[in-house]
Amino acid sequence: MPVTDRTAPKIAASRSIFERLALPFMFNPNLGPAAALMAVIGCLARIFGSCLLLAAWGGFGAWVWTQIPSRFWRLAAVGPLLLFFPAALAGLLLAIGAVETRVKSRC
Repeated sequence: MPVTDRTAPKIAASRSIFERLALPFMFNPNLGPAAALMAVIGCLARIFGSCLLLAAWGGFGAWVWTQIPSRFWRLAAVGPLLLFFPAALAGLLLAIGAVETRVKSRC
């Protein structure tokens, strides 16, 4: 198949090796050491915070499940327990992103 855009090879040759790699859109090869460290800390905070939230939510859900004696109310409690978790996770991730943005603006 012939190349329709003749300028693409010239543009690709002018970029660095890191800019030519097929990396996720969030990767910035021109980060300095402080910005790269902030990106790593933000990523690890998201992973660690999400794991802690999932563990706490699972423990809390199991505790609530055992405290409800009626089968009807147990089934009624499943919906809110499952629906509120994504909202809590989204809130956690948005809060970490807001803190990360605020700290990046100071540096």
